[in-house]
Amino acid sequence: MASRAERLMIAIRTLGFAQRAAADSWVRDSGLTRQQGFTLGYIEEHQHRGVIARELAEMSGTTPASVASLLQGLEDRGYITRTPSSNDSRVKLITITPEGSRLIEGFDDEMRSSQERVFASLSLDEQDQLLELLERVIRESEIPASPPPPQRGRDRSAPEGPDRSPR
Repeated sequence: MASRAERLMIAIRTLGFAQRAAADSWVRDSGLTRQQGFTLGYIEEHQHRGVIARELAEMSGTTPASVASLLQGLEDRGYITRTPSSNDSRVKLITITPEGSRLIEGFDDEMRSSQERVFASLSLDEQDQLLELLERVIRESEIPASPPPPQRGRDRSAPEGPDRSPR
């Protein structure tokens, strides 16, 4: 029989897998791959400071060649543009197009709805209690806090960021 700690971790993992399944379902219905959907969301969130291919490769743990292929596919479909940096013409700044932005628009709403469905069986007080307990476990276990999820659509302009020339 599994220990209490094992049962807790299984329950938490199960919730995480359910959220991932909801995300995968949305991505599949959008006609994108998981990597394409993630990349479009990342570009949209960070384009205000200038996103470059090397950053995408480092952040995603993939090779520059894989990122180049992914970006070419997104550009061919009209979801992103790549323009030379004014600081270094060898560096291409990546921005999401209005079409790319529209394509991923419903993702956040779908994830929020999925989360609400998962916790609908708990009262608001029970949800608050669960949240408080989980936050205490994280805090007292000295687990590094993860950054909050990105808030899409805040600033879709794309001013140039700092010099992003190759190293």
